[in-house]
Amino acid sequence: MSLFTMTPLPDWYFVALINSEFISLYVDNFINNTSHFQINDARQLPIIIPQKETFESLQKLAADCISLKKVATTDDFLMGEKQYELNRLVRSLYGVEGFY
Repeated sequence: MSLFTMTPLPDWYFVALINSEFISLYVDNFINNTSHFQINDARQLPIIIPQKETFESLQKLAADCISLKKVATTDDFLMGEKQYELNRLVRSLYGVEGFY
């Protein structure tokens, strides 16, 4: 599957959103409740353009995760911390911090 956008937002931003718990739950509950995420599902996602501070935090987090994945001995605990931080940032971005 390939994803092309018509916005100035970089590809890693969409990858980060799609890998968050909030977007996963959103897709499961409102778009497609099967286990297959398809390109038409991605087209239906509500994409929020972040403030500069949030964008920079997500950028650093995405870069950290990519670096960790490139290391053969990836620390699962460290990746879990990064996933937790991603989920926190995305929930904050969408304004759903206390809903689940």
